[in-house]
Amino acid sequence: MVPSILHGESRVDKTTNPSYNLIPISQDDEDHEISYNCDEFCGTPWRIARTILGLISIVVFLATIFANEYSDTPMTHTTPPRFFLHSFCVDKFNISQGELSATWNVDLNISNGANSSFINFLNLKAFMVFKEDIALAVSTPIQTEDLLDIRGVFFMDKNENKTLHLSFNTTGWERDQPVVDDDVIQEIDREMITGVMSFGLRIEVEAEIEFNMMNLPVFMQPYCPNLEVDFAPLRRGEAATLVAIDEVRECFDNVDQWNIVGY
Repeated sequence: MVPSILHGESRVDKTTNPSYNLIPISQDDEDHEISYNCDEFCGTPWRIARTILGLISIVVFLATIFANEYSDTPMTHTTPPRFFLHSFCVDKFNISQGELSATWNVDLNISNGANSSFINFLNLKAFMVFKEDIALAVSTPIQTEDLLDIRGVFFMDKNENKTLHLSFNTTGWERDQPVVDDDVIQEIDREMITGVMSFGLRIEVEAEIEFNMMNLPVFMQPYCPNLEVDFAPLRRGEAATLVAIDEVRECFDNVDQWNIVGY
């Protein structure tokens, strides 16, 4: 048979079965890509980053534990000082022309317990009161123990006791003394007839204490109520004193007032 010739084409025998060979795909490219990615994210920079994050997590965890323990017991090792009335007397007490003229003298004992820190008294003001909240007189300012110390009036160390003298003197005309209303004056005049009158001693303290290696401000309001005075000695020209003179009297502080600022 003479083979036919087609211009521009070649004839393929359709009866011939073509054979196909499977060529395996090389894994080199995929392995290279994985290796490249690992070099980018699993190498030294990534290990350093993981180490830093781990250290930060540990620090945050320890700080949280410390903060919880610190906030749960902020006052465990710090107790407020205690105030005791050592002596109380009324040297003069008279009402004339609707004005109160009176003089009180008080010795106050302050005890800074063994479990306390040092305490620096920045300011201490005392009020002689009637009916618990009516101020009759304000104590004279306390002189600073150390003239070179501009921060406070006196200082108490741990486990130290101190006796403080307070004097109250009012004639009803001083500008630095409370103004007593007429109705209060009339009530006091009626009680004087009975021979016994009850006063109260209210104290306001601004101080600072040592707390966790820092000096922190605190505020206290000790109060001595029901100070009953027998006026019979005044009629004899003597100082009037407390009815129960031998009774130990502590000026208790309101619990809410023993606050370390910011805690």
